[in-house]
Amino acid sequence: MMSTDARRLLLHRDLAELQRLAVWIDSWAARDLSADLLFAVQLCLEEAVANIMMYSAAQDYPLEIAVEVERTEQALVARIEDNGSAFDPTRVARPPVPASLAQAKVGDLGIHLMRSFAGAMHYERRDSRNRLTMRFGFRKPSAKCGLARPARFSLVRKGERGRARRPRC
Repeated sequence: MMSTDARRLLLHRDLAELQRLAVWIDSWAARDLSADLLFAVQLCLEEAVANIMMYSAAQDYPLEIAVEVERTEQALVARIEDNGSAFDPTRVARPPVPASLAQAKVGDLGIHLMRSFAGAMHYERRDSRNRLTMRFGFRKPSAKCGLARPARFSLVRKGERGRARRPRC
C-alpha cells in the first residue's frame, strides 16, 4: 500500500490565495508532522506557488495551480501542477555565496531554500503543464542548511553575542 493520506487544493492567480494555502497546510499537517517538517513543507509550497503566481504566464492568463500532498510511510510528497509557462526550478543556478554581509543581497533565494528544505525535487513538463514534485523525509526533521524555524531563528548562538552563525548551505 503506497498512499496512506492524500490531499489536493486548487488555487488561482491571486496572492491572497497564499493565505488559503497556509491554512490548508496547517489543517492537515499540524496534527501529525513535527514543527520542523511542517515549516519545511509550508516554506517550499508557499515559495513555489508564489513564484508561479508572480512569474508564470501573462497576468491576464487564467492560471490554475493544483497542490497535492501524499503521505507515505517514509515521506511526505508534495506535487504542484500548473498551466503556466514552462519553468524548471531544478535547473536554476545556485546563488553565489557573498564574501561579506555587505555584499549579500536580500531576496532571490526562494528556489535555493526549497532545495535546502526538500529532500528531493523533480520537475517535468507534460501536456503543457509544469509538474514539480518535492519529497520530505520523516527522518530528517530540519533543513540541510541548518536553518531553524523563523519563530526561533537567530543568527547568534546562545551565549555567543556578537558572533554570527552562518548557515551551511
